[in-house]
Amino acid sequence: MSSRFNKWLRLRIILVGVCLGLLLLTVTGRFIQLQLFEGPRLRAQAQGEYRKLCPVLSIRGSILDRQGTELAVSTFVQSLGAHPGRLPDKTYLSTQLANRINLSRSQIQEILSKNRSFVWIKRHLTPQQAEAIQAFKEEQLKKAKTSASSQNDHGDPKKSLEAMYLIPEARRFYPHRSLAGPVLGFCNIDGQGLEGLEAQFDQYLYGKPIKCMNLLDARGHIIITSEKELAHQTMGDNLVLTFDRTVQYITEKALANGVKQWQAAGGLAVVVRPQTGEVLAMAQSPTFDPNHFNQYSKEHYQNRAITIAFEPGSTFKIFTVAAALDAGVVRASDQLHCGCGVFKIGNSGVIHDVHPYGSLTVSDIIKKSSNIGTAKVGMRVKGALLDKYFQDFGFGQRTGLCFPGESCGLYRTLKFCRSPIDRVTVNFGQGVSITAIQLAMALASLGNEGVLMKPLLVKEIINQQGQVVQQFKPEPLRQVVSPSTAHKMLAIMRTVTETGGTGTEAVPPGYTVAGKTGTAQKLVGGRYSHSKFNALFIGMVPAEQPVLAIVVIIDEPKGAIYGGVVAAPVFREIAARTMRFLGYYPKIEPVVNPLLATKIVECNLEVGKADTEPVSGPLTVMPNFQGQTIRQVLKALHRSGLRCHIEGSGVAVSQQPEPGVPITPESICLIRFRPES
Repeated sequence: MSSRFNKWLRLRIILVGVCLGLLLLTVTGRFIQLQLFEGPRLRAQAQGEYRKLCPVLSIRGSILDRQGTELAVSTFVQSLGAHPGRLPDKTYLSTQLANRINLSRSQIQEILSKNRSFVWIKRHLTPQQAEAIQAFKEEQLKKAKTSASSQNDHGDPKKSLEAMYLIPEARRFYPHRSLAGPVLGFCNIDGQGLEGLEAQFDQYLYGKPIKCMNLLDARGHIIITSEKELAHQTMGDNLVLTFDRTVQYITEKALANGVKQWQAAGGLAVVVRPQTGEVLAMAQSPTFDPNHFNQYSKEHYQNRAITIAFEPGSTFKIFTVAAALDAGVVRASDQLHCGCGVFKIGNSGVIHDVHPYGSLTVSDIIKKSSNIGTAKVGMRVKGALLDKYFQDFGFGQRTGLCFPGESCGLYRTLKFCRSPIDRVTVNFGQGVSITAIQLAMALASLGNEGVLMKPLLVKEIINQQGQVVQQFKPEPLRQVVSPSTAHKMLAIMRTVTETGGTGTEAVPPGYTVAGKTGTAQKLVGGRYSHSKFNALFIGMVPAEQPVLAIVVIIDEPKGAIYGGVVAAPVFREIAARTMRFLGYYPKIEPVVNPLLATKIVECNLEVGKADTEPVSGPLTVMPNFQGQTIRQVLKALHRSGLRCHIEGSGVAVSQQPEPGVPITPESICLIRFRPES
């Protein structure tokens, strides 16, 4: 019995040993299979579960004005996203979120019903909405801790929290709202430029796409991330403009006031530095706020100073006369008979002047804005040569400005022009269409010794470390007319703003202006309208050595149509305030104190640079502070040692003592200020 038991025991031991051996072989084989044969694939699969490559939040570069003021920046906002498949009760969640994020319950339910692993419930929440969502999540956590009964009603609150969360994003923001809106353009919700400079320089502004490695736990939550270390690499470059925010504001405000006063359909204004081609301001009315671009029509998005061409009317006359003077076919003192207001061109047509004139000098033709006189001046220049001058001024071709959608205008070559009337009317701005930027640059060439500059809108592109990525320098394009001709034209154009000229309303007190008025009939249905006009004034200030070239266009004014009446006052406002801002102060004419019967010497506050102090020593006479800011007044008085009482705010409207009155360092002055309207 014991022998049989021992045999059976040994057999069981052998069987157990065999089984254990087979199990060991199986485990060893499986281990070898997993480690050697399938190891690389499984390791990659495992890493794919807990290690995820995720895109790093891209930050768009800023757009700055020439002083470094931010015109467009990127700010951080919260967006709400969710995993629909992991939400236990979508109806309840939709109801709870509706009032918190300003969406209807049906809209949220529709979003959460999509067959996707991830959906955006709402992008770019307001701070109040983000706080409401955070409060809702805290409320759900409290419910999860109190009892399990809420799980029966609306599912597990924890699951809702894990499947719905706030995600930080970058949103484009324009701190000055509509200021330069058509020039800056705007971005879509993903931060990609769609219009204006945002689109033109998108490759520089848009942050560089980079992915970081995140380590996740079993529920998919990030526990370790390298996003912060890589964040600086995703930031786009900054764009520095030639614009000045203050000059742009001055220009936009003056233009808007002019459009409102004359109940016009719109308006354009461009301010340029003649010697460099830098665009200091480019305004239009109506404009739009890029923060809310979806509230405007596509017509508002256009930068009309660059994309829309129009007939320049009488402003074109200065280029015809400049060509004739440079070609040597006329002199400024030459006299031409203007036909007493009527000039027949063969059998093809008749040219009229607004006022009948007899003989006028070439200078007076511009001063009085005679169509007939300008036509006769232009007829003295051969068609091919006149074509060359007009094309050298930049008409009929793009200026090369770094901006999308620039129009080249329309210029018909005179050399092959068959119609005599068409050949003549071009001389005074009919039958040719140009853009505001073309007109501004051609005008500026006369204030720059006859040299046409390429317009500059962007100074440089810099990275986040302040290093220059690309720089744009002033670029002379060609010598259009000789310096002598340019000086003659400045003298002729100055007569336009003097007594008897058509542009006297354009002159700010204390400055001189070389300009030209224009009134252009608009084409409606292929015919010139007798009720719709563009009123224009173009000019440079000061007339002797221009600092600014300014173009003002008022579209379809009502009540008056002439550029000297409608557009000239807008020019005057822009010129006066911009010159003072840049540090070029007006000259105060000599005055006589009636009490002392003593002639007071001229107090010249003109300076050459914005950073130069207008007063460098003790004052002997009281300057005229009319229109200056508190800061400008205090700078002048501080340098002179005077004591001053200030009343109000804004710009100076009155003062005691009066301008020109003798003063001493012990004098006390009172200056009243009033906010600008």
